[in-house]
Amino acid sequence: MSTPAPPRRPVGIGIAIIAVFAVVAALLFTAVYLTQPGNSHFYGLITIGILSLVFALAAYLAQAAAPDPTAPRALSWGFAGLGFALLVGTVVFAPSNPLNPIAQLIVLIVILLFLGATLLGAYWRVGTVATARARLERRDQWKAQPPRSALDYAAAQHDPEVTQSPPSTPKGSP
Repeated sequence: MSTPAPPRRPVGIGIAIIAVFAVVAALLFTAVYLTQPGNSHFYGLITIGILSLVFALAAYLAQAAAPDPTAPRALSWGFAGLGFALLVGTVVFAPSNPLNPIAQLIVLIVILLFLGATLLGAYWRVGTVATARARLERRDQWKAQPPRSALDYAAAQHDPEVTQSPPSTPKGSP
């Protein structure tokens, strides 16, 4: 007897979430970058990096609205990668960096602490996703079994093979 295929999840909501986030982010990032005068692109890139992290958090929370959380989860990882790459790259490598070396080091340490907290959260989340997946598989297996009746439980109560424990043998006996 073969197990039935799992039902297909609609992908339309996940694609809609990605499209909304992508359009809003592209427009907002472009507006931030273009409104910075002259050599103030350093602050524009820092702002875009912070906004990317905000979008990553919003996309992560959007997983609750999607029937299949794969698309919003991937989007949140993309925004988080963009945000941290922009922040670290701008602070370390920007030629028009207005920060003195000590302020640059402090900002870099704060960014790396946020990155570490994000990675620890991701490590924790991977474990909970695996646990939830295993729990859902067990639930599906349980639902696939025929339902038990009260008569089955009553019969099991009076069956000596079920209710009595096997005789114990003293230690050293064959």
